[in-house]
Amino acid sequence: MTRHPSELFIKMLIMQGKTRVAVENLLAEHGLPGLPEEHADEYYNRVSRALNPRPAAPLADPGSELYLREHNVYFLVHPDKTVAACLRILSSGAAKRDVYVSLLGRIPAEAISAHLLEIYDLDVSPASVSAFKHYYFDVDNMGHADWEHVLPFMPSGDAAYYDSVLNGGATVAAYRLGKELNVSIRDAMREAVTGLFVGLQEIRHWSASPAKVKVLSDTVTALAKAHGVISTADAELANVADELRQFKLARNDKKPAALELLSGGHYSGSGKKNEAS
Repeated sequence: MTRHPSELFIKMLIMQGKTRVAVENLLAEHGLPGLPEEHADEYYNRVSRALNPRPAAPLADPGSELYLREHNVYFLVHPDKTVAACLRILSSGAAKRDVYVSLLGRIPAEAISAHLLEIYDLDVSPASVSAFKHYYFDVDNMGHADWEHVLPFMPSGDAAYYDSVLNGGATVAAYRLGKELNVSIRDAMREAVTGLFVGLQEIRHWSASPAKVKVLSDTVTALAKAHGVISTADAELANVADELRQFKLARNDKKPAALELLSGGHYSGSGKKNEAS
């Protein structure tokens, strides 16, 4: 493990003199991903060494500003309005999980901000969402090998839950957030066929073997099923369109009788005197 998504927050805690156990407790208290037990000591020591030499002045003093900016934690020690708003996310468990899912799925900060306001009534600006990503959950700083160690220690969800978003991107993230997704059958089939084609390209260099024959056979079967789905869908849509067309023609051929013919002229507003009255 070489990286952690909350590395800048961890740096600030170590600068404040927190022990490894204290760091782990504070990560848990804030609902941030934990440190893998087998890597905790090595990671803590490596980050600590990277922070040396440290200034003689306390972190809050002006004399430490250059040091804090060098390690990108100045606004964690001296938060402005944008960074302070990150605490609204940290204080809400459900909202925090949605933010993790959104950032893993690469959903834009503007969309995350709108979601927090709509669902949780949290007024967090896109700039604050970006600050949260930078200081508390930096997905761009992580490699695949790093996530392998961190995902099992994510709060409010198992590793497979978050891994599906990491690999599935914005589409899976939107589904996890409960966003309605409307996609045509053709678009879905296009994605499926693209995946099959990529699979074929990956095995082109394989030598002839039972495994390669099986993959090719499975691919042809899947393509046939995809073709069947599209053909069936097209036929059903054609039937619906034909029924609608016939219904429209029937309406045009059989116009309703005029009101005067139906009432014999005896109806309110006709301008004629009702003989029965």
